Amino acid sequence: MKKIIFITALTSLFSLSLPANHNLILAQSPQVTQTQNTIIPIAKVGLGKIRPGMSEQQVRRILGKPTSTKTEFSQGVGDNIRTLEYPHISLSLVPYVNKPKNFFVYHFVTRSPKLLTPTGVKVGDTQSQVIKAYGKPYISKDGKVIFLGYGVGSQDNAAGLTFSIEAGKVTKIEYSEQLI
Repeated sequence: MKKIIFITALTSLFSLSLPANHNLILAQSPQVTQTQNTIIPIAKVGLGKIRPGMSEQQVRRILGKPTSTKTEFSQGVGDNIRTLEYPHISLSLVPYVNKPKNFFVYHFVTRSPKLLTPTGVKVGDTQSQVIKAYGKPYISKDGKVIFLGYGVGSQDNAAGLTFSIEAGKVTKIEYSEQLI
């Protein structure tokens, strides 16, 4: 599979958004207020029972039938990306190398308070609750939105968990990893 550099607010201090058509749009660089390198273990990453690297079959066993499914070819990945939409979470999956019909989770996002991270953080929690659960984050700001970002796994792994904060509260939780 070809490389994709999937940049999160954490890994390179840029913002990504996935609009309705799920094409990636790179926003302007947010203002950086702290650049400490904070790495968390993969065990602290997930939403509800969903974890990075899960197969599509595992996701469907846990969440059931998605409200919508879309598979599109991505030139950046050089392969298909499958998006599964559920009422409280959106997941992006890519095929395993040498198994083009078997997809795994590499990105997920929620704006719902119904899904908790493994440390118990959810949308609606305060910035201080996130820091208490995950430690000192990368911090960047874009307008009124503050991003608390954490590297996941190791210094060599380009994966990140980002909490978007508005008015002192978590409004979005997002995980993303670089595909190689």
